[in-house]
Amino acid sequence: MKTRRMLSMAMAGIMGLSLLAGCGNSSGTGNGSQDTQSSAETEAAAADTSSAASDTGTSQAEGDSEVLEDIAEITMVYMPMGAIPSGLQEVEDAINEITENEINVHVDIQMIESGNYDQQISLMMSSSEKVDLMLTLPIGSSSYNNMANQKQFMDISGLLEEYGQDVLSTVGSLIESTTVDGSIYAVPTYRTLVTSAYIVMRTDVLEDLGLLEKAQNMTSFTEYEEILAAVKSSEKWSYLAGIVNSDVDGLCLPLAGSYLGVDNFSDATSYDQLGDLNKIIAIDPEGSDDTVRMNFDTPEYKAMIDKMRDWYEKGYVYEDAATTDDAAETLIKSNVGFSYFVEGEIGIETSKTAACGMPMTCVKIVTHPISTSSCTKFVWAVPNSSTEPEAAVKFMNMMYTDSRIENLLVWGIEGRDYQVKDGVAYFMDGQDANSVAYQTADFMFGNQFLAYPWDGQSADFREVAKEEMDGAQESKYLGFSCDTTNIQNQLTAIANVISEFGPSLESGIAPEGTYEEFIQKLYDSGAQDIVDEYQRQLDEWLAEQE
Repeated sequence: MKTRRMLSMAMAGIMGLSLLAGCGNSSGTGNGSQDTQSSAETEAAAADTSSAASDTGTSQAEGDSEVLEDIAEITMVYMPMGAIPSGLQEVEDAINEITENEINVHVDIQMIESGNYDQQISLMMSSSEKVDLMLTLPIGSSSYNNMANQKQFMDISGLLEEYGQDVLSTVGSLIESTTVDGSIYAVPTYRTLVTSAYIVMRTDVLEDLGLLEKAQNMTSFTEYEEILAAVKSSEKWSYLAGIVNSDVDGLCLPLAGSYLGVDNFSDATSYDQLGDLNKIIAIDPEGSDDTVRMNFDTPEYKAMIDKMRDWYEKGYVYEDAATTDDAAETLIKSNVGFSYFVEGEIGIETSKTAACGMPMTCVKIVTHPISTSSCTKFVWAVPNSSTEPEAAVKFMNMMYTDSRIENLLVWGIEGRDYQVKDGVAYFMDGQDANSVAYQTADFMFGNQFLAYPWDGQSADFREVAKEEMDGAQESKYLGFSCDTTNIQNQLTAIANVISEFGPSLESGIAPEGTYEEFIQKLYDSGAQDIVDEYQRQLDEWLAEQE
């Protein structure tokens, strides 16, 4: 859909103003606003325009014509970190004040709450509802891999070359993670990609029980379990679930890339998923062995779910973890839980404190090398249902390069939602995460390094984070992307099996024998075909690198 902005040449202006003068009061639209002129004002304006036309010697007979400039309207879809913020409309208006004037694009923001995001995105895609730009999530039906496998994204290679050169130069080689056979289907968010597995705990509970220092310095799951036991046995906090599910899919261990079935954190290891966000594929990121494994059928994965089962039987896990539609941040805000597992980056305490609406203590377990999977957790894509792909890429170009757009999308409106002191953003005086009109997360949008650091971070936090990423370990297989066309049926079948068994297994609820049934159904649904196809393409890719 397009809104017309009228840019008239001199003679066209004379004719239009003369007609308006004969009709009395009238209105003209420009940039979405209306101005009403009286007849006298219109006649005066017409006279002025006539004089200007005479001076320049222009005339309609000489070929002058009305020039129409289109304001393209795009629909942008993403997820809030909690409830949809009350101040969204003002943020949208502020963005459009910039984009309409500078790139001729009007942005219609549609936020979908986390519990409904997968379902609503699926409905939008199946009904070909207009969506011009959307954020994908790490798992579920709205993940990049799932949607790319179903061919739901446009190839935007040409559009990026024409309208998104700044995007390409910003993300650099990371674009290879969303490129298949030379076609680019999305753009990874440019953010800190050095990810680690963390345990996130409520600071107020730890302080009240005198366990904050113990939590901050713990190096084993034995120590973590001691803290869970203390919370459960305390008179004040016993109503809290020790561990809540991390995401809306009911998973307490959504740690793709981590093997945590050990005691000492130092013994935890990482695996590279080769871009597969369903956690089917696993390979050693250091490249000591180029063999692709089926992740769920490994001793390391089995040890993790056994640990979670043990915690569930001891009463530490939220009983509704496998069935709730609420993610961890909502459950923490709602005073339901004490802790959860998550993957995150440098500065996670600040982001989780903001998302949970209270101070959170985050303890690192293991750090992963940068991989294709790291890059594709959060990407921006143009769905096939887009009616304005050119405008979507134009806006994307701003989102990755313009700090005004980035800070509006992340922190909201300066002076209402936050203030800046010495290069760091803070809540307004008397404001907090529960009362702020708008706030999201800095890792979700184009270029995280353009956003102000938040309260608790140093003014040079972005520079430090960028330096950490530039010096981080990379997987041997970074840049490999598997074309899953030949295994699409198997992937669909496997996804259904994982949806059926994953939540109960990874929340500890599943009874004895469930794991074995899960593995059998995976192989019956084509898991080995998927592993073999990844292995074949990886071998070819490795040969090309030599």
